[in-house]
Amino acid sequence: MTGDPLPYEDHIARYCGYTTLSEDGKVSSTAFRLRKDKEQYLSVQWLECLPQSDRLSKIRDLRRILSSNNFKLGPKGKIAVLNVGSVCDHAEACSHFKIRVLHEPKAGNPSHSGIHDTIQDERLISELIAEKVIETYPAILPH
Repeated sequence: MTGDPLPYEDHIARYCGYTTLSEDGKVSSTAFRLRKDKEQYLSVQWLECLPQSDRLSKIRDLRRILSSNNFKLGPKGKIAVLNVGSVCDHAEACSHFKIRVLHEPKAGNPSHSGIHDTIQDERLISELIAEKVIETYPAILPH
């Protein structure tokens, strides 16, 4: 339901464009910053909301969902995966700010969710979130 917190044991994924990757291809903190005057929260996808049983199938479905919702995936972009509880706990422990990950479903995208309250200290919180990326996948598979 809209606005419900995601379970701490679950996982979220965020598309990270090429410009948000470091020279060595790792996701940088800029991937977790709000677009000024355009976003109230960071858009992510709740992986456990997707029906597939394994991570690779969920990522394939996520690519399809994003593409079908007029979201342009770049050939050099990545999909970063994070654990909800790890992100929230790390942000609070290191910044003393609480952030929330809430379900924000959209038409055609039931897994859409958001990381809220990052604006409290956006530079620090974005760095803390980036530290908790547990794995990445290519946004587009090579042909």
